[in-house]
Amino acid sequence: MEEMNVRAYTGLKIREYREHMHLTQKQLAKIVGAAYNTVCSWEIGIREPSVKQLYKMAVLFGISVGELFPPTVMEEDMVKEKELIRDFRALNGGGQTVAAAAVKGLAHMEEYRKESET
Repeated sequence: MEEMNVRAYTGLKIREYREHMHLTQKQLAKIVGAAYNTVCSWEIGIREPSVKQLYKMAVLFGISVGELFPPTVMEEDMVKEKELIRDFRALNGGGQTVAAAAVKGLAHMEEYRKESET
């Protein structure tokens, strides 16, 4: 993933969750102890909420605080792996055998291997 503006990403997530909960900016501001125009500033990426306000929003939205921030490269890789596992499990026994053989074969081909990390 390209490096992104964390403040802008967090603002978009706040707006997304706020709208999902059918809250106005004014209502969210009151709940988290901020001015109405401050919530607007968060959502457009001009300002960022305090840790305490992030925590209050996470509790309100029923999410972890981390979900208000961009995923890390490691998290993206984990999502890809989970998708592959889900797809593999959707195959019947014969399909799983073919898929496993294909992956094993590709893993041994130099052109498809990752460069070793040192």
